Amino acid sequence: MLEHPSILRLSLLIALASVMAGCFGPPTVTYTMIPIEGTVTLEGEPLANADVMFDSPDGPRGFGTTDESGRFTVITRQYGAGLPAGTYRVLVTGSEKTRIRGSAKPVLLAPAYRESGVGRVTIAAGAAPLSFDLKAKPAAGGAAGDGA
Repeated sequence: MLEHPSILRLSLLIALASVMAGCFGPPTVTYTMIPIEGTVTLEGEPLANADVMFDSPDGPRGFGTTDESGRFTVITRQYGAGLPAGTYRVLVTGSEKTRIRGSAKPVLLAPAYRESGVGRVTIAAGAAPLSFDLKAKPAAGGAAGDGA
């Protein structure tokens, strides 16, 4: 039994529209990733097991966790190691595992470091390692300045 020509045309149009929608979906975004590393200290002492987040409205977020020497490297979930060039707000969050190197006692970080951040940094090709020295009692506003 032959299908009615209008039903066949409608089926072909639906199939063609489905294929075209897949071809013209959202554009793929690519970034040139810049390796980023740095250190976080508290009153000059290396801070272990602190989470460092780089937040930007223009690109992917970057994340890192400090080691026993307070060092971290940044990765993104979508693009791997590094960050694209741009300006980022840096937030530092502690947990029950966050400690000053060599201490068994957990360190509580001021809420301002996870809410307001520790400063803003501009990432560009050839970026030097970043350094953030947190204070036990940050100044009003929480930001400890730009990473350098």
